[in-house]
Amino acid sequence: MDNMSKQYGGHIHVSILLLLLFLAGLQPVLSTDGEDPELDDSDNEGVKINCTIVGPDYVTVGVPSSIECDANCPACTYSMSLDGQSAWGQGNVLAFTVNSWVEALTVTCTATGENPGLTATTTKKLQVLAGPANVSITGPNLMNPSVSHTYSCHAYCRPSCSYAWKIDKGPWISGQGNVISITPQEIDHSKILICKATNSVSGLFVAATRNIAVTYGPSEVHIKGPDVIAISEKHKFVCTAKCLPSCRYVSSVNSQTVRGNVIEMTVDHPLKSVTLKCEAQNTASRRTATALKTVQISGSFHNLSTRPEETSAVLLLAFIISAAFPL
Repeated sequence: MDNMSKQYGGHIHVSILLLLLFLAGLQPVLSTDGEDPELDDSDNEGVKINCTIVGPDYVTVGVPSSIECDANCPACTYSMSLDGQSAWGQGNVLAFTVNSWVEALTVTCTATGENPGLTATTTKKLQVLAGPANVSITGPNLMNPSVSHTYSCHAYCRPSCSYAWKIDKGPWISGQGNVISITPQEIDHSKILICKATNSVSGLFVAATRNIAVTYGPSEVHIKGPDVIAISEKHKFVCTAKCLPSCRYVSSVNSQTVRGNVIEMTVDHPLKSVTLKCEAQNTASRRTATALKTVQISGSFHNLSTRPEETSAVLLLAFIISAAFPL
């Protein structure tokens, strides 16, 4: 029994000794007053903020733009500036619109962590674009058939614009710069010309359209009025034609010729007939076309003079009213 007690007591001493040795090994790590241990200098140096600016490489004058500042700290606050001028947005996003053209803008973003001593700053250079704006087509307001006409397209662009053309419902044609030549056909009454200016960097485009008239006529020249008239009655005859842009007229009754397209005529002596003539001339192309009309005279012929000098006298009183376009 005594031997067993001694043996058991020896085991207790050995266990206590091992426990003390174990506790002694943990001493450098555990705090004696229950406080958390502090990080060493190497841990502090490992905490760094990195930030980047996310967004396009260019902005366009007059077009709303936005940029975003991104950092590796959820609790960071951000301050931003645009070419040295402070700007604030919603959180880490800045929205802005450039109102006038400059070659470039510099965006600066600073991210600050919960510890004010932890900050990071980055910059990004943005190219500033402008246009297309004020797109216009210059050239003749009127075209003649079978004649070549040149038109040019102009636009305000920074840094530059490319141009494409479309005539009526045809395909887009590019590679000719801002100048194009058009030759209308005889059957054309107008041509629709479209120029599309595209910014060479942004791809933004604006189109301008012109509807250009093509001269035609005179065609379908007619003298409107009665085919038979009576003696001593006033009658009106009007010459008409299809013309673009317009026509001027020369009218005649037998050998009497005056300007205008309206004839008011009274016959005071018996005649078998009179001939009316109208010549229409296009004011732009100078082309002409003529119409003739024979008017019969009704009534008795028993009053005709037997004297040759009387029968050859003037038998018509013709009043010519001038048209709107003098020669």
